[in-house]
Amino acid sequence: KPIEAVGKEFDPQKHHAVMQGEDENFPAGVVIEEFQKGYLLKDRVIRPSMVKVNQ
Repeated sequence: KPIEAVGKEFDPQKHHAVMQGEDENFPAGVVIEEFQKGYLLKDRVIRPSMVKVNQ
């Protein structure tokens, strides 16, 4: 199943941070953009989401 990313707290087990940015609409440490969808299979990460994290 797809991993929820945008608007969620950054989780290094499920997300791979490829960029950092600044967005006043989100608190620090929250995913603000997703570049590649991540997937879980029975609660095991198959592929982490590639994301941009708010500073």
